[in-house]
Amino acid sequence: MTTRTAEQKPFLSVAAPRAALDATRGDQLLYAGTSLLLLAGLRRDEATRLLVGDWSPGAYPQVRILGRQKRMIRVATTAAAAVDACLDGVEVEAEEPLLLGLKTAENPFQMSRLFRLRMRECGLNLNVYDLRRAAIAVVINSGTPLAHIEAYFGLSKVATSKQLVPVPGGYDRDIAILLEETFAP
Repeated sequence: MTTRTAEQKPFLSVAAPRAALDATRGDQLLYAGTSLLLLAGLRRDEATRLLVGDWSPGAYPQVRILGRQKRMIRVATTAAAAVDACLDGVEVEAEEPLLLGLKTAENPFQMSRLFRLRMRECGLNLNVYDLRRAAIAVVINSGTPLAHIEAYFGLSKVATSKQLVPVPGGYDRDIAILLEETFAP
């Protein structure tokens, strides 16, 4: 019987995900998707499954994620502005994909493909999964309580409201601010 061990990937510097975010600015849709992956720590599947009805813009933008772990989280203002720019002036229904075009019937991995192409053009060796890893690492290193991290990122161990330490403005506000300050100063 063969036992496999998971490959431990090295910690990403903050500069690499920042560069990835900057590299996608020229493509409004890819920038919005990249922002949600890095500045809200969403999984690729979570970002591409979002519907317009899952988005709550405004002074305290939030997104409802219905993937593996159902949750409603606050989103960094840069990510919110990127998503709002995609929706600006477009007639949309609540049941339509939020980031229409980043996942198609012909290519369910369109977002990964577009991101990978853009990173190659810029000479960056990153994939979409690296963005979420970087976001989680920054939050862990900040000393954020584990229950808050699990609840925000939808990790396998679900935090109950009893485990969430009360924080002014909500546990998710501080994480959104930290991600914003780290990756989109």
